[in-house]
Amino acid sequence: MKPNMEYLPGYEELAVKRLPQMEPEQFQQWAALLKQRTGMRLPDNRTSFLATNLGMRMRELGINDYQTYFDFVQKGREGAIEWDRLVHHLTVHETRFLRQESVISLICEEHLPACREQCSSPALNIDVWSVGCSTGEEPYSIAMAIDDHMQQMGCQYYLGITASDISRSALAHGRKGIYSRQQVKNIEPRWLDNYFSVTDDEKFQVNEDLRKRVCFNHLNILDIGAAPIGMMDIIVCQNLLIYFDKEQRIAIANTLAAHLKPGGLLILGVGELLNWKHPELTRFTYANTLAFKRQAHLSDGQHGPDA
Repeated sequence: MKPNMEYLPGYEELAVKRLPQMEPEQFQQWAALLKQRTGMRLPDNRTSFLATNLGMRMRELGINDYQTYFDFVQKGREGAIEWDRLVHHLTVHETRFLRQESVISLICEEHLPACREQCSSPALNIDVWSVGCSTGEEPYSIAMAIDDHMQQMGCQYYLGITASDISRSALAHGRKGIYSRQQVKNIEPRWLDNYFSVTDDEKFQVNEDLRKRVCFNHLNILDIGAAPIGMMDIIVCQNLLIYFDKEQRIAIANTLAAHLKPGGLLILGVGELLNWKHPELTRFTYANTLAFKRQAHLSDGQHGPDA
């Protein structure tokens, strides 16, 4: 749905004008709104990033004044729709298939059965949560790796992956599971053959059998404590915590820990949360990863200590 242009006077005339330089006060205004609505912190040195991403949408709408656009995204239903589109530009960061191969190796080599004799009977249930899943490359990478490993082990299993993100546009992309040849270039040919089909326009779509194992849902990280997410065997939250204040990082990590089953694995981005400790989690050492393993159930209302 397009914004109502009655809110945008002089649309055609404004569209051709050059956007003004963003003043410090305008940056602080926008940064405060982003933090209020998403929890994400925008450092002062990100003025260029903010102005560029705002500018892309403002030119499309014919707005060349930051205050006019600021007022618009807070006005009624059209503003809410526009804010969701803007959030996609401001919060969706670089992602690709098999971006962190060390994480895939950790999951397969240290958390899944290493041989057929270790397979559970009846079938093993594996529940995974990809937090900040963007356009789906991470959860699909994990799904392919787990399926491939379990098939090689000859294990019967059930896999469910919850993939959450604040951007509805990114989630829609993930649900379709359609990617360009460039986007799938890091996937080995055997996996491309097994898990993708080529579309009429020469793109690659994740096969339905794999897509139906991944449930994409909208989640604002500020609401993570009330999210209807069950207990998980594996939680992956990478390249997300760095955008939050220290206290928020700790609160998010504590909430994720509360969603881990006994023996469950929490994987964070390397360097995103320093010196964090939790009474129910033990650091799991594996090359190029920041991982923790849960040993026992959390007591009701229990939280991890400050980092």
